[in-house]
This record gives sequence, structure tokens and C-alpha cells, in this order.
Amino acid sequence: MSYSLLFLVSLFGGLSVFFLTRLRNNIKALLSFSGSYLLGICFLHLLPELFENSEVERIGIFLLIGFFLQIILDYTSGGIEHGHTHINHKRLKQFPTLVFISLCIHALLEAFPIQSFPDKDIQNTYLIALMIHKVPISFILASLLLAYELSKRKIILGILIFSLMAPMGAYGGTYFLDNIDLFKSLLAISVGIILHLATTIILESSEKHQIEWKRLIPMLAGVLLALVSLMNH
Repeated sequence: MSYSLLFLVSLFGGLSVFFLTRLRNNIKALLSFSGSYLLGICFLHLLPELFENSEVERIGIFLLIGFFLQIILDYTSGGIEHGHTHINHKRLKQFPTLVFISLCIHALLEAFPIQSFPDKDIQNTYLIALMIHKVPISFILASLLLAYELSKRKIILGILIFSLMAPMGAYGGTYFLDNIDLFKSLLAISVGIILHLATTIILESSEKHQIEWKRLIPMLAGVLLALVSLMNH
């Protein structure tokens, strides 16, 4: 079920660029909401799961690996994971391959541990967080492909391939179901990636050190939803 949900949400987010054009005006608010919700889930669920009965130093190392891996991916993707779309006007009508590959790697890695959670409530909470995150990211990717003046066929193909990344990552993680240490290492990398992503989204919502209300309110709503998720535990 989680594979289908991740695929369909990503597909909907990408294809909505063709029929929900007004979403473009609210995409930053949706990104702020998803970023703050992911951050809340990290602090309230994922980090406690990571450090429970674990070697703290080893978990810390993998958190750092994930954090700095996302920095590297940012350089190659242009920061599309947190809403940036940089267009090389000299390459119009050419597929932005490097950006696309970087975003696909990001999608694979953050979904890798999703099927391996011993606690199914945490698993479902993380799944919901990723699904919420996929909508604005897929929309932004589709908007970028449109800006490159690609054909509708190429845009849809790009969206389809990207939508498969999270399910593929989640499926790949099932091979490590019986190895709790490896699961926690992979989860730590994913959390490091999310911590960089979420904090960047939140920090970039401030212009001239003043947070915009239209982005602050969705951020607070995301944190509140993350707190509500504690009611299941």
C-alpha cells in the first residue's frame, strides 16, 4: 500500500501543474508546511527511534553523512528540494538531467528505511510526512520542466520516473528488515537529509530577518500536526 501511495501522491503533485495552475501561488506555503511537519516528525519520532538502544557515536556519524550528502545534492540540483528553480536559458528545450538525477537520488534515500520500522505507528507517521512532502516537490519539478520548454510527453515521462523513486527506495529497504543496525544507519542518513532540507526551507522563509505570515502560519500548522501525531503513542 505504501508503494502505491507514494507513487500516486508524487504523480498527482507533478501532473497538477497542468490543471491546478493556482497552486503555483501557494507552493511556498505548502513547502513550508511540509518542511515544518517533517522537522517535527524528526524530533518527535525519528530521532528518539534512532537513539533508542543504539551506539550514539555511530548514529551521529550517519546523521552527519546524510546532512552533508544533502548539501552535495543541493549543489547539483540547484536546491530544487527546497523550492529553488534555477533555469539555464542556454539549455532551453534540453532536459535538465543533473538536476533530475539529484532529485531522484534524494527521493530514493529518504524513502529507503520506511518499510523497516519496528513501530508501525512511526512507520505510518513517516509515510504521511513523505507523502505531504512529495506534492510540492513534484509540482516544482514539473514547473521546472515546463520552464525548460520541454514537450508535454517529456514532462509526463519525467514525472512518472520521479514518482517511481520513493516506492523503489522503500522496496529496496525491505532487504534490510532483519538487520536493525543497518536499518538504523540508513534511517540516520535519511534523517540527516531531512534535517538539512527542513531547516533550509524554514530558514529561507525569512526575508530580511522577517518571517512572512503566509509562510509562518503553514509552518506552525505543520508543527502542530506533528505534535498531534504523538497522540498515537
